Amino acid sequence: MFERFSKHAFERASQRNIRGENIEFLLRFGQKIHRAGALFVFLGRHDIPSGYLRDDRYAKLEGTTLVVSNDGKCLITAYRNKKGLRQIKKKLKRYMPRRNFMAAPFENPAIAAW
Repeated sequence: MFERFSKHAFERASQRNIRGENIEFLLRFGQKIHRAGALFVFLGRHDIPSGYLRDDRYAKLEGTTLVVSNDGKCLITAYRNKKGLRQIKKKLKRYMPRRNFMAAPFENPAIAAW
């Protein structure tokens, strides 16, 4: 499991009724995706083995996501969103600093004349 939970993760998991056994299930069967400097563990309907789908304890975990630190030692947060995989895949693969557009000189002469 994890060496530690962030305070935020502990509060959110409690609020969302995600217990330790659920977290272990997610880590075992969930899809692991590295995005935006973190590891996302998402459990979709097709990730749940058919034998567990009949059990309501595990079927309700569909759409649950764990956000874990990149080194895998700390749980950052946990949430539920059945369409969350789509949003995770849209995130940047790595952190990219913002460009300062105002610092660069205008290249279009029509705009530069303003």
